[in-house]
Amino acid sequence: GTTATEQRGEIAVVEELGAAEALESFEGFFAATSPGLVGQAYVLTGNLQEAQDLVQEAMLRAWREWPKISNYEDPVGWVRKVVHNLAVSRWRRLAVRRRHEAAERVVDSPAPDVGHLDLVAVVAKLPAGQRRALVLFDVVGLSGEEVAAELGVPAGTVRGWLTRARRTVAEQLGWDDSPPIQLLID
Repeated sequence: GTTATEQRGEIAVVEELGAAEALESFEGFFAATSPGLVGQAYVLTGNLQEAQDLVQEAMLRAWREWPKISNYEDPVGWVRKVVHNLAVSRWRRLAVRRRHEAAERVVDSPAPDVGHLDLVAVVAKLPAGQRRALVLFDVVGLSGEEVAAELGVPAGTVRGWLTRARRTVAEQLGWDDSPPIQLLID
């Protein structure tokens, strides 16, 4: 038979091989999904550094639970949800800060120029459902059915949100027709 020390050594080798496979799996997942997630987070936040930070935090959370998350039907959907939740938390913190600052002084902002920052500002003002549907469909590239599944709403609701979101973006930016958002962030 084998001694207890030999058994512990065999267990350590098996655990080490499992850790190496998990690391390789996660590295592939990270490389394949990070650019799209940063693009999504950028449209949500309007700040590339903040977007990168949100994705980094979401990926760190995914890594901590990778053995479980890697077995989910849609691991990237889980990470997208974390990115969105982190962005919402950021918006809440910023809203409190803005209310505090607004109480202290009045800010006069110049008229915006059409471009990336204007698009981000308009998207940020959309209702949450419309904003998420627009980002998931036009930026991430999910199908309408995939967006509906991720948001837990009927596909018809997603179609309505997309129509209203695109109309609002086109009206706010003075466009005759709303181009896909993806074209504007490339």
